[in-house]
Amino acid sequence: MAGYTLMAFGPFTFGVQTAAYDELRRQMQFKHGAAVRVGERDNYQYLGAGEEIITLSGTVAPGVTGTLASITQLENMGLGGQAYVLVDGAGYVYGVYFIDRIETTQRYLFDDGTPRRVDFSVTLYRSDNLPADEPIKSTAAR
Repeated sequence: MAGYTLMAFGPFTFGVQTAAYDELRRQMQFKHGAAVRVGERDNYQYLGAGEEIITLSGTVAPGVTGTLASITQLENMGLGGQAYVLVDGAGYVYGVYFIDRIETTQRYLFDDGTPRRVDFSVTLYRSDNLPADEPIKSTAAR
């Protein structure tokens, strides 16, 4: 199973050798505006797509799966503020996203404080307006 890519996020690949996620949670918002009517229910009109959020959660256990350097690379990507194309291992293009939040929990520490296991969660926000699985121009990552 070594070498498989679950998801590519710009220069970072999620996988067994880096940071494998075991849960992908996707939230899509659809905006509707209300027109208030006296004596009747409000009338709603579709206004367009709202926020789209993907959260990837998993575990890194150096020596078994993944590396601590992978978590650091994700943190540095988040600090850089760039948006990247998100593509799964089957080639499905989700769109362009940026890192909003990274959460980590360190467990089972060695004597020097190095964790044997790190549970992580990376929250990504969509920043483009293209439909999912559409070609992304190379200038789209901003």
